[in-house]
Amino acid sequence: MTKTHRKALRGRGLRAATSLLARSLLALALLTGAVAGIATPALASDRDPDLLALGVGIYDQSWIDPPAFFQVDADTPHDRTQFVTAEYRFGWSLVKVDDWFAIKPLVGVIQTFKGSFYGYGGLQADFTWGPFFITPSAAAGYYAHGDGKDMGYPLEFRTQIETGYRFSNGDRFSIALSHISNAELGKTVTIPGTPRTRTVNPGANNLVAYYSFAL
Repeated sequence: MTKTHRKALRGRGLRAATSLLARSLLALALLTGAVAGIATPALASDRDPDLLALGVGIYDQSWIDPPAFFQVDADTPHDRTQFVTAEYRFGWSLVKVDDWFAIKPLVGVIQTFKGSFYGYGGLQADFTWGPFFITPSAAAGYYAHGDGKDMGYPLEFRTQIETGYRFSNGDRFSIALSHISNAELGKTVTIPGTPRTRTVNPGANNLVAYYSFAL
């Protein structure tokens, strides 16, 4: 492969990634507007800064499958790829305890490099100790597999555990492990060679790095 050919391939890859991120941000803007339109004004009286979290990650990787939780279907092959993601994390809290704990809403989108799209909304629980934080979250939303992994059902649920560092200006850097699956809502199929059935619920485990901008 010539140097010119390699440069052209890198250019196409960069344009594809930029296009994916642009579409994700557009979908995120629509989701954000919908949630903001129904938010209770009283919740805005004592709020933290909103956060725009942008991330890149690896999707459905076998080496990040934990042995005891976030399990995936062993009968379904992994469909490894990369993804870009954007989340809008609202600053107002549904529950808040001093400065160390708060439950807040979020909306977000994920776009994989194989064309899978996931748009979701949910809640996060923010535990903070000085500049450090741990944030578990749960969300639900619409999944379209495109040319990527068929997850068995259009409604998918995401659980995530995230940890990182908060800078003095409110920005954050974090790493998160997430699991996406359909909670056994997929279609039922017969196991070949047996009278038994199983639910199609492949699941996918993902690792992502976020940089969150305080707004």
